[in-house]
Amino acid sequence: MPSLLLVISRYMMIFLLALLILCFFSPVYRASRNKSEKKRRDQFNVLIKELSSMLPGNTRKMDKTTVLEKVIGFLQKHNEVSAQTEISEIQQDWKPSFLSNEEFTQLMLEALDGFIIAVTTGGSIIYVSDSITPLLGHLPCDVLDQNLLNFLPEQEHSEIYKMLSSCMLMTDSASSDYLKTDNELEFYCHLLRGSLNPKEFPTYEYIKFVGNFRSYSNVPNSSCNGFDEAVPRAYRTSPGKQICFVATVRLATPQFLKEMCIVEEPLEEFTSRHSLEWKFLFLDHRAPPIIGYLPFEVLGTSGYDYYHIDDLELLARCHEHLMQFGKGKSCCYRFLTKGQQWIWLQTHYYITYHQWNSKPEFIVCTHMVVSYADVRVERRQEMGLEEVSSEVVSSALKVQ
Repeated sequence: MPSLLLVISRYMMIFLLALLILCFFSPVYRASRNKSEKKRRDQFNVLIKELSSMLPGNTRKMDKTTVLEKVIGFLQKHNEVSAQTEISEIQQDWKPSFLSNEEFTQLMLEALDGFIIAVTTGGSIIYVSDSITPLLGHLPCDVLDQNLLNFLPEQEHSEIYKMLSSCMLMTDSASSDYLKTDNELEFYCHLLRGSLNPKEFPTYEYIKFVGNFRSYSNVPNSSCNGFDEAVPRAYRTSPGKQICFVATVRLATPQFLKEMCIVEEPLEEFTSRHSLEWKFLFLDHRAPPIIGYLPFEVLGTSGYDYYHIDDLELLARCHEHLMQFGKGKSCCYRFLTKGQQWIWLQTHYYITYHQWNSKPEFIVCTHMVVSYADVRVERRQEMGLEEVSSEVVSSALKVQ
């Protein structure tokens, strides 16, 4: 009996094995397996195609291996940048947690009367923060790609260039070790102030640079000031990497009254009503966030109490025109905010008349915040000057 069971079980195993072999080689099974494999291949190809479309600088069709290699390279670089960002994140307890690095830096620069600048060892300015405008009157686009020496008095050129190019006089290994150590550089110099009138005699502000030399890749090339050609070939930096001087620039003498120069195009405005003697009668709810004053703080006071002394003559002419024609637009002028800063405004106004006796009652004004770039264009047009590039202005100043 046991032998009979053994024989039956053996035949059953052979039968099942034969059945599996038949199923494996059957057309139906092969079709099902091919369909599953095709579905997996299609999904993989779709993913590769999506990755390929997301890669930067994709101008040609790449094979799967190239796409995966580029993705791996991107992820590795992203991890390095994330690690560097985490290291540079301000961790001190005195930084409020609700402020980002950028917001905190901006508040610190405003409090310190300073701005940030990045300069190559050849003197080319590759970055400057917007806070340079209220402090020195230059728009960031005026100084970018210019040489720092163009904004210094000629007698300071040699000394400043010597300090900036000190890293270039070392060997590569020494320079690398130098960048890892405390390489802080601190110096004082005079920097050219910007002006609405480029023909004015140049004035310089005494300032303090405090910064470090750092190595960066993908730094823009120096501007065509002839500076690279003046440096010996042996001392020039490699094209792949450049050493830059990143510094905080502060005014040696703090400004108690600063201009609030809006660099970008502003979209803020508010309305007010004035008597014919130009005293405030009404101020709308949009004004306090812009000028800082609440309505009851300005009612009954003269608008001329808040205007910059250099703009009074132009404003008086505008108001004479208003009284003569009943409506008009003012020039760009500076208004003193409650925070003791000058903000640039331009006003559209008209006179309202009594409906019964047609006598003038009051003046309705719509004040708009104006960007410093618009102010400069208007003032130079009034002086019969065209808006010129900062390179032309700086070269003209050097001739003077």
